[in-house]
Amino acid sequence: MALIDIRDASVSYYLRKNRASMKSLERGVVGAQITVGRRYLEIMALQQISLSLKDGERVGLVGINGSGKSTLLKLCAGALAAQSGSVTIEGKVSPQFALGSGMRQTLTGRQNTELKCLYMGIPQSAIAAHVEEVKELSGLGGYFELPLQSYSAGMRSRLVMSLLRLVRGEILVMDEWVNAADPSLNNSLQGIQSQLIQKAKILLLASHSRRVLEEWVEKLVWLDNGAIAAFGNVGDVYKEYDSWLKERRAAR
Repeated sequence: MALIDIRDASVSYYLRKNRASMKSLERGVVGAQITVGRRYLEIMALQQISLSLKDGERVGLVGINGSGKSTLLKLCAGALAAQSGSVTIEGKVSPQFALGSGMRQTLTGRQNTELKCLYMGIPQSAIAAHVEEVKELSGLGGYFELPLQSYSAGMRSRLVMSLLRLVRGEILVMDEWVNAADPSLNNSLQGIQSQLIQKAKILLLASHSRRVLEEWVEKLVWLDNGAIAAFGNVGDVYKEYDSWLKERRAAR
């Protein structure tokens, strides 16, 4: 059984006060609320968030930049602790914020894949088989043995998408990169993402794309200034969010 249960959770980031930071206190059109303390600035990224996700649920996140989406994803992935409230996570979490992050330009495709296997906790005895599977899926041929700095953008996309085969977890937490698939990728690579999402017991996906959200999730959370503005069916919440965006643009 997989579970994410968040009760009245708040997350803040703190910055030491200085002249430069004090000059930046004018309220912008994006970003979380900033409060001034005696020695620190408090950036209130999430404010008393309550959200419960159970087996089989597919939930998306929308909101403008600075609304708290990335912080909520990290909280659900266990990468951040809440300053107040409670967060309960049951099941193995697979956070996929940026699958290509940490890859080294001077290492070959094979070496980067081996490092990714180690990072994902794959047993040493199984790494060789997984590396060969990634090589075959990527279709890179001899380039798999060359440094990443020799790859084109399309080749890099092929390697990154092939690494999805290594992902294991009951709870899948995904950020915007889900939209970045290269249209030239073969059917095998395009299908990996679908298989990964379908196998997950819980999916939490942040995206600005209505098409992606309607395809992959059933419910939608709209975040604004670190709080939940709406939660419900994708169509209803996205319509409300889109109307709010248009009114906001018109007012500006």
